[in-house]
Amino acid sequence: PPSHRMRRCYLVRHAQTAWNRENRLQGHSDLPLSPLGEQQAHSLARFFASRHLRGLFTSHLQRSRQTADAIAQGNGHPLTPIIAQDLAEMHLGAWEGLTPDDIDQRFGGAYQQWREAPSSVRIPDAEPLAAFRARVGRALKQILATLPGNEGEYVVVTHGGVIAAFLADALLADYDALLRRLRLDNAGITAFDCSLERPYVLWVNFTTHLDHLPGNEA
Repeated sequence: PPSHRMRRCYLVRHAQTAWNRENRLQGHSDLPLSPLGEQQAHSLARFFASRHLRGLFTSHLQRSRQTADAIAQGNGHPLTPIIAQDLAEMHLGAWEGLTPDDIDQRFGGAYQQWREAPSSVRIPDAEPLAAFRARVGRALKQILATLPGNEGEYVVVTHGGVIAAFLADALLADYDALLRRLRLDNAGITAFDCSLERPYVLWVNFTTHLDHLPGNEA
């Protein structure tokens, strides 16, 4: 690992919604947190309470904003979440609100194909994957450009697809291959050193702060 004093950024997947619990794809559908999701958000707040955060960013979707608000309220000094719309999840068009089984039945096995090779599937009325990845890259680059100095800790609350897109770029990985092997739980934390020209990934999908929750589900 790099030996310099680092500026650390945490990418947090939003806490659980009812559609997460029901395994429905959300995309831009704007759902609030479920009761378990609210508990997960409070667990995140406790985790970050001792981290001396210097900045907090969030997608505009309410599941992300509610998670960020909990983190902000648990912080020891005033911290106002900054909303960045380009941190939103990929718009999934005709698939939003459907389960994987629904999609396979209505679209001829397209979800299974998407799980194997997302770049090979065109989702009706959805945001193109290349445009989504470019948007994510632009959003994170803009956030990093606003951070003061070369030290400190910052939180970005966002969505699973956004974190996956970031990791593919940061690790110089094939996006399709990475997605097949990647798990990103609700309220999971991915950390990277953002003081470097190319982000240095520190850990992916840390969830120990959720272990005490009964019935906790990804």
